[in-house]
Order: sequence, then C-alpha cells, then structure tokens
Amino acid sequence: MKKILFLFLTLVTSVTIQAQKETKTDTTRKGSDEIQTLFDKTGHIGWWVSADFAWTKFDGRDAFLGGMSGGIIINHSFSIGLAGYGIMNSQNLKYSGINDTADVYLYGGYGGLKLEYRINPLKKINVAFPLLIGGDGLAYSTWGMDYIHGNHYEDSDYAYAWDSFFIIEPGVVVGVNLFKFMRLDTGISYRFTTGLDLPKTNSNLMNSFNVNISLKFGRF
Repeated sequence: MKKILFLFLTLVTSVTIQAQKETKTDTTRKGSDEIQTLFDKTGHIGWWVSADFAWTKFDGRDAFLGGMSGGIIINHSFSIGLAGYGIMNSQNLKYSGINDTADVYLYGGYGGLKLEYRINPLKKINVAFPLLIGGDGLAYSTWGMDYIHGNHYEDSDYAYAWDSFFIIEPGVVVGVNLFKFMRLDTGISYRFTTGLDLPKTNSNLMNSFNVNISLKFGRF
C-alpha cells in the first residue's frame, strides 16, 4: 500500500505541475486579468453520474466496495452531489469469536454529500480532490447454508449487531477525458470514522486507505 501511495502521489504531483504550467500559458495568451466568479452569465452548469469501485482493507482483510455517485458540475471544476457505496464481498469477511454460537459476516455501506474540485478539467489529463462527508452503517450477520441434493439449499440470515456512525473521506484522483461525455478517474482516498461501536470490534475498523476507480458519464 505504501508503494502504491508513493507512486500515485508522484504521478499526481507531476500532472499538477504540468497543469499549472499550461494554465499560465493559456492565461498569457488570452491576456485576461478579469476576475472569474462562480456564478456569472458565462458560467457552465453540467452534471455527472458514475459507477464507482474501490479496494480497501478492514482490519487487514481485503474488501471490495461498489456504488454510484452523481450531481452537478459548476464551471467545469466544482462538483456537488451524492454518493453511496456498499461492501461487495461480505461472504469473505468472516469473523470468529464475535458471537458465542456462530461465526459472523460483515455487511454494510456508507454514503453522503460528495464535493470535488478539479484542476484543468478540460485537459486530457487532470487532477481532482474529492471529499465525501456522510454516514456509515455496519452489521454483523450470522447465517448458515445447507446444500440439498447438490443444487438446492436452505439458508437463514439475521443481524447479530449493527451500528451507524459518521464518516469523512478526502482523496485525490487523476482523471482522463476519454470522450466529451465520458471520464475515467483513478485515485486514492482515506476514510476517517468516529463512533463505531460493535461487539469485540476495534473502533478504527473502517479507518483505511481506498484505491478507487470510477467511470463517469455526463456533461463535464
């Protein structure tokens, strides 16, 4: 994870420096010193919707998240919207010793308000800084499965314990404009949580890095 983080930050730094050079060049060409405002008559209002996927770790265990986000884009650079993500591989997040009578599996997800600022969004390659502020919900569920005749089964599933708590997740991504209506973002983020209270569980269970990839569609 440290190597991935170092390589990605190096890439982001290089892209950001190059973007700043291109911005200065464009400004010099135009010779414009006029102040730019968020809401003016020439402002651009766009939108986006995206399919989002992430790899992370919960207490040292690999976890895969999937979800969606969407919202509006102001002047190509500033985005505001909603996002939601859920655990996709709960069957692999098995914990012993939580429940006295059976093993439990971790289910849950999180979501909330998503803000983002993007540098040089009209360039082929750009950099963005997303921020998610919202809530999370996790549950331990016990379940058993019996196979009958090799192709039928009966199952039982009930929540043993659950909790909801606050989450904030800042990040950085490198975006590639594939088409005018399609953008690919890859990046990293860090998830901070407070208030997690589940039986025999570290309160920092969800505090971890994400490696993210998103395919966005919209009017950028």
